[in-house]
Amino acid sequence: MPDLPSTRPANSPRRFPRALTLGTTAGVAAGFIVLVPVLILQLARGIGVIAEMQLAASSLTGMNAYAGATGFILGTVLHFFVSIVPAIAYALVASRVPVVNRLAWLGGPLLGIIVFFFMGFVVLPHSAFVTPPSVSPMPFLPALLIHMLGLGLPIALIVRRG
Repeated sequence: MPDLPSTRPANSPRRFPRALTLGTTAGVAAGFIVLVPVLILQLARGIGVIAEMQLAASSLTGMNAYAGATGFILGTVLHFFVSIVPAIAYALVASRVPVVNRLAWLGGPLLGIIVFFFMGFVVLPHSAFVTPPSVSPMPFLPALLIHMLGLGLPIALIVRRG
């Protein structure tokens, strides 16, 4: 049987698997990076590490998130999910639009802004998100800056490097 020509050029990179791997790596790294200032600021406000992760879990389980270790574990998983998904999306866009990689110092903070407002105006209002009186979400400006510089920028720089 004769070899049929491929529809893909021989030198064409397989962008999707590469972007998926790179985005996942960038998302996990950014998930850890963003935790540092979040936990420092929350601890300074008297909110512990466990309560911070339970805060994230409350978007799915409401007040049940604050009942124990399950809320902490679920919140941690959600935290990393929220850092990995935008990182994969960013890596996919960067693989198709080269200027995104060249402007990583702008694209990263922009990604952080998009994630911040998407979570604040789309995801959380349509979720079971609730806070007990002893736990309060981080103030607006520090939360926005952390998303820009602790989440978006590391994602963009890691994707550019990859």
